Amino acid sequence: MTWDRRGVVAIDFSSPDEYAISRPCVVRDSDRYRMWFSCRGPAYRIGYAESEDGVAWRRDDAAAGLAPSGGDWDATMVEYPCVFDRRGRRSMLYNGDGYGATGVGLAEWEAT
Repeated sequence: MTWDRRGVVAIDFSSPDEYAISRPCVVRDSDRYRMWFSCRGPAYRIGYAESEDGVAWRRDDAAAGLAPSGGDWDATMVEYPCVFDRRGRRSMLYNGDGYGATGVGLAEWEAT
C-alpha cells in the first residue's frame, strides 16, 4: 500500500505546552465525523474534534467527554482512546496512569 500524503494537518497543537498528539480514533455519524485522540502537555489527556468532510477538523477538547478521575488508576492521565458502537451504545476503551500500567478502562457515552 502507498499512502498519498497531502500536507494537511488534521489536528494541531492547542498551546505552547502541548508537544504530542497520537492515537486518533475516528467515528462517522450520520451528520459528521468525530475524532478522539491523545494529546500531551504536562500529562496525557483525551482531545476531541469534529469534521463534516473528514479532512477539515474543528478541535474542541472540552467536548472529549473524559478527564482524569482523581481516583485510583486514572488520577492524572487518560490516553489512547478507542471509541466504538456496540448494541446501540457508544463506548470508549482508554488507558490511565502510567500509560495503562494497571489496565484498560471502559467508559460509556451518556447523552447530555
